[in-house]
Amino acid sequence: MASGPISPGLLIGACRDTGGSWSPYLVAHHSQIFKVPANVSDRNAIMTDPFATALHAIMRDPPRENDTVLVIGAGVIGICVVAALRALGYSNRIIALAKHPFQMKMARLYGASEIFQLTSGSECYEQLAQLLGAKVLTPLFGKPVIQGGADITYECVGRDRSIDDALRLTKSGGKVKLLGVASFPRGVDWTPIWLNELEIQGSFAVSTEKFGEKRPRTYALALDLMSSGKIDLAPLVTHQFPLDQYRQAIATASGKGKSKAMKVVFEL
Repeated sequence: MASGPISPGLLIGACRDTGGSWSPYLVAHHSQIFKVPANVSDRNAIMTDPFATALHAIMRDPPRENDTVLVIGAGVIGICVVAALRALGYSNRIIALAKHPFQMKMARLYGASEIFQLTSGSECYEQLAQLLGAKVLTPLFGKPVIQGGADITYECVGRDRSIDDALRLTKSGGKVKLLGVASFPRGVDWTPIWLNELEIQGSFAVSTEKFGEKRPRTYALALDLMSSGKIDLAPLVTHQFPLDQYRQAIATASGKGKSKAMKVVFEL
């Protein structure tokens, strides 16, 4: 990341010496190359990275049998968390919070038990609390306090409100897993961390996992689940563009509410 013969960068492709996803070529170490099985479609293969990101977050500390799981965010990462839980065989109750109706449809497709469309206003917390079997308490000052909530919350957005919601909607002694890429969140009430003795766990990209008696790389496990037919992520690729339409592709990806896009890809 910070030392060695190539310039610093968080990941391969994120430094000036190795090219990257916007370059004609990418330089990578042989250990970073994974062969896509013949029976894995291109649309599934393109989803390996976000799916592996979700797998890593889950497998670091999997849910217990009767845990209620809350997934905040129904973009690609959030839907991949739902899909990964089901592909790994977890039958937990999964409540997915989505912003748009097309995201709700995807959450249902990949096995969410219940889907809640997130809106603004205090009534949203009343409805969510009821869904989670929790209570909403009104303090003398500040935001409503949620008593009860999910056993495990996966925060997959990385914005101020989503992080705040994750902390508030997780029950006492519960776990909050942060997958969303946040910069400097402001307006987050950190009180629930100590008030409810929450366990906060960050998750960044991929690693090597414990899977039964094996220790597979996360990407290899993702491809194996696809190859074995336990997951089909092709429906998440909603838009394809030729390279010369890159402006339209970027506009589609950055305006997902209007375009109803999940994953936008280029095609040759």
